[in-house]
Amino acid sequence: MSAETIRNKYNTFRNLLALNNECLELMAGLQEDLLYVPPRADIAGLRAAAIFERAEGAAAALQKLSGHSYPALFSAIGEQRHEVEVYLAAATELATPRFSVWLYQVCADAAPEVGGKAAALGEIKNRLRLPVPDGYVITTEAYRRFCGIPLWTAIRDASRAANLNDLHGLQAISAKLSEMVMACPIPRAIEVAITERAPALRSGDLGLAVRSSGMVEGGERTFAGQFVSLINVAREQLVDAYKTVVAGRFSERALSYRLSTGFTEVESPMAVLFLPVIHARASGITYTRDPRDPSSDSLWITATRGLGLDIASGRMPADLFVLSRRHGHPLLESKLARKSEEILPEAGGGLVRRPLSEEEAGAPSLAPAELRLLAECAMLIEHHFKSAQDIEWALDQEGRIWILQSRPLALAGRAGAKAKTRPRVEPLLSGGRTVCPGRVSGPAFLLESLQALGSTPEGAILFLRRPAPEIVKVLPRIAGLVAEWGNPTGHAATLLREFKVPSVFEMEGAFDRIQAGEMVSLDAVQPGLYRGSWWPKREVEPAAAERQGERGNDPIGRRLLVLHLLDPAASNFRPAGCKSTHDVLRFCHEKAIEAMFAINDIALERGPHTSKKLLTPIPVNLYVLDLGGGLALEDSKASDVGPAQIVSRPFQALWKGLTHPGVTWTRDMPASLSDFASVMASTLAADGAMRALGDKSYLLVADEYMNLNSRLAYHFSLVDACLSEVPSNNYISFRFVGGGATRQRRNLRACLIGEVLSVYGYTVDRRGDLVNAWLKRAPADETAEKLDILGRLMACTSQLDMYMTSREVMQWYTQQFLAGNYAFRPPGSEEPASQ
Repeated sequence: MSAETIRNKYNTFRNLLALNNECLELMAGLQEDLLYVPPRADIAGLRAAAIFERAEGAAAALQKLSGHSYPALFSAIGEQRHEVEVYLAAATELATPRFSVWLYQVCADAAPEVGGKAAALGEIKNRLRLPVPDGYVITTEAYRRFCGIPLWTAIRDASRAANLNDLHGLQAISAKLSEMVMACPIPRAIEVAITERAPALRSGDLGLAVRSSGMVEGGERTFAGQFVSLINVAREQLVDAYKTVVAGRFSERALSYRLSTGFTEVESPMAVLFLPVIHARASGITYTRDPRDPSSDSLWITATRGLGLDIASGRMPADLFVLSRRHGHPLLESKLARKSEEILPEAGGGLVRRPLSEEEAGAPSLAPAELRLLAECAMLIEHHFKSAQDIEWALDQEGRIWILQSRPLALAGRAGAKAKTRPRVEPLLSGGRTVCPGRVSGPAFLLESLQALGSTPEGAILFLRRPAPEIVKVLPRIAGLVAEWGNPTGHAATLLREFKVPSVFEMEGAFDRIQAGEMVSLDAVQPGLYRGSWWPKREVEPAAAERQGERGNDPIGRRLLVLHLLDPAASNFRPAGCKSTHDVLRFCHEKAIEAMFAINDIALERGPHTSKKLLTPIPVNLYVLDLGGGLALEDSKASDVGPAQIVSRPFQALWKGLTHPGVTWTRDMPASLSDFASVMASTLAADGAMRALGDKSYLLVADEYMNLNSRLAYHFSLVDACLSEVPSNNYISFRFVGGGATRQRRNLRACLIGEVLSVYGYTVDRRGDLVNAWLKRAPADETAEKLDILGRLMACTSQLDMYMTSREVMQWYTQQFLAGNYAFRPPGSEEPASQ
């Protein structure tokens, strides 16, 4: 095999990595898209098509790189593409969107379509048969269609950048989004839905009330006063009023509230409610319990003359009536305010403030019979919703009561009422990148090595140096996850989003600042970590089986996004096991690394090539082949090369460890010749296919890649690594086997190597004196650091099998290496330990 052929294989490998990364980014984007909009061919279809195209490219690259044919991969991709395309086509064709709904068609379960406020009113109107004005709702689907891709993209990007601690930044984001909403043209179908229903509402010469009805508005988190409502809007201004209400969703206060309570965009789309304006003689708010003392037997009614627009804000004085909750609702207390003016709707639109006479200003705004009637209505509503209610009402000129809004009443000491508010203390740690939003509390579980993953307790917040797909084993039972490093578009991030586990990557310092078992609270909305329990301990819901059902409950998830191939050593890790496109990519990525891992021996033992001898004091006969960008030579015809001329990033990181000033490549052999079991042989009995002792070792290098296949002393080692600024490209594969001592001592040295690498985050598989270890998808700095450590370990363990007389001795050497005593000198000694 010629040098050019080897370079072509390397380029194919790099192309496969690029396709894999593009697919993972597209998948992460698709998952994010589906947090904002329903699956449709115009959005999800474009990303899905790009993913399938690149997956086919990755499968073709694997065939070219490995020399093996994988027809099952192409068949799998074809089946997956067909199923997803059929699903998207059907969803797009059958989902005739309802942009508007009459209020008489609405009940409580319609909140996802009409928002919480409209759903509650529909429930009161249609189930309780209490007086609620006729009206209609412009739905959340209309909101999504109005936003469209350009506006949705701006909302998504701005939401990423929003920071509650940056008030000026929030103000700028709010202004930008509000301006974009007002400038965005409304689709004709939505404009028709707004204007054609309005004439059917009987409001005389008055206009309509145009009110927000967010999907989460009026629930436990009330969003009270955060959105915009416009009263007495002229019919010709209804379309602009709709846009104004939607724009109010992005006001500075609304953004702050949504971020501080932890709600995502997908949880809070905006519907808009249109109601006829009530020409009110009086209006106000009823609390069905005393908000200060929920155990008391009283309810509150605040009321004023005219429209009570300023009661909730406190800008308008109001009468307070305290009534008994018992039958008959006797008046317990009243405090009359002096009301200097009343707000009235004007014919044709708009509001006017009319001064009140002295007699009107001091008179009660409601008569006793009206108070009792209001109390009866309020108790019916509370009984129906099974919780204390905050009810907005109006009394028209004919003395009829109209219910305008009802939502759960926030009571002092109510369990869970502050479950999502941010702590008013400085976080222990802050920063990082949200993978899946949420806020949870739980005991900290610090995991240095994934090999101990099985001991993760239920309900814990799991802390890792770096996540890997293997975390799927504990995702059903953990409360949250924090990783010091990680790729938000990688496999682990995909799994965290699938399982809806609140999680943050790139939050550093936890291992130094918290103790195992300490109660902590994770904010994965505005990334921060707090000591103590600021939110209720999370009941890990849904249960594991239910969560598994959530993963891939439609073809986009099941056939495109969900990752089933989690363990490369498992029996299903083969083309026939690729149930999703994500599986295909994982298979191609793993097999490509395996192919590069093996390329050294296959390639370099055949035919002439243009390698150069490495000039080095290290006792290895090493020849270097440049695959492209790995060498910086003044004379390209030179037959040798120095370490400084090898500019490959992974090699330089490994070389830093191999030449660490604390390591030694030579040590005195034990006195007993019986320690040499197989040194006299010219080949290593552990693997007859390996090159003879003393033959050439080979190093393949590129700017971001290296493959070292070498004999160091009496053992064989192989290092294959990629180091770049793209974490998902980065990996280290290491193999070590053999030695010159007895089998028992070789095995003990392999134990030492495996234990050290496990401590440093490698995944290790040891069988006898054979060690295989991997580190994958780490950031560049971490990958370089772990290559440095690997280089030190390779140097320090050279010939060390001769000293492995017992497990206790092996453990001593392990501890010394981890302590940085690379020369293995006993305390107080300048000489290496002699066993």
